[in-house]
Amino acid sequence: MTSLVSLLDGLVELTGQAGRIALEVKSRMKSDLKADGSIVTTADREVESFFRQKLPGLLPGAAVWGEEEGFAEPGPEGLWLIDPIDGTSNYSFGVPLWGVTVGLYSDGACRLGAVSMPEFDMLFAAASGEGATLNGRALPPIQSGPILRHELVGHADDEPGAFASFPGKPRHLGAFVAEAMYVASGKFRAMTSTKCKLYDAAGSLVVLRELGAEVRHADGRPFVDSEWVRPVSCAPFAVLPPGSGLLQGGQDA
Repeated sequence: MTSLVSLLDGLVELTGQAGRIALEVKSRMKSDLKADGSIVTTADREVESFFRQKLPGLLPGAAVWGEEEGFAEPGPEGLWLIDPIDGTSNYSFGVPLWGVTVGLYSDGACRLGAVSMPEFDMLFAAASGEGATLNGRALPPIQSGPILRHELVGHADDEPGAFASFPGKPRHLGAFVAEAMYVASGKFRAMTSTKCKLYDAAGSLVVLRELGAEVRHADGRPFVDSEWVRPVSCAPFAVLPPGSGLLQGGQDA
């Protein structure tokens, strides 16, 4: 397989272009409702189409799973996971908390990720074992230790469920990538998710893990990427600072 480092620059360039496409489309955006009642916009479709055209040239032999055009099994070089607009409702109503996210799954785990938050001119990127960056500058590790009562914790979904009594002050931004990148940049101490699919989280998980975050399900089991390479919602999970002491009941792999 092509080295992750050599792929990262190309992925960052494509993700930046995709974010600019999404901004441009806002001036002519149209939206519809899916069967499940969620919003889909012109930008969702155009950004995913852009990635499906460009990613095969970046890594021939990798398949593509995107929110709008559907699931695919990993190819011989892996699987790209795309959420073209994460936070579509925010995007469609003019709330800037949305992003474009791409991850590469290979050899049993998500190993390459990029997340663009175009309204804030922020582009996060990471490759396994190489650290994480924001706009090309290395990010510091996530602060270790317990979550204090006054610190902010994102709940990516509107029903926190098993995480209703989680420590910290709860916040709900309406987009997985917004809350994940707030954790990555030190604004939030942790976050939870109860109903995302792997394509929502893949790019963010690479960034967060490179900064030292622990990712665990509500029962304490470590989040294992390979379990969720299928078109279902992931079991509820949390992104935690290292050494938080939370969700330690499950067996580590």
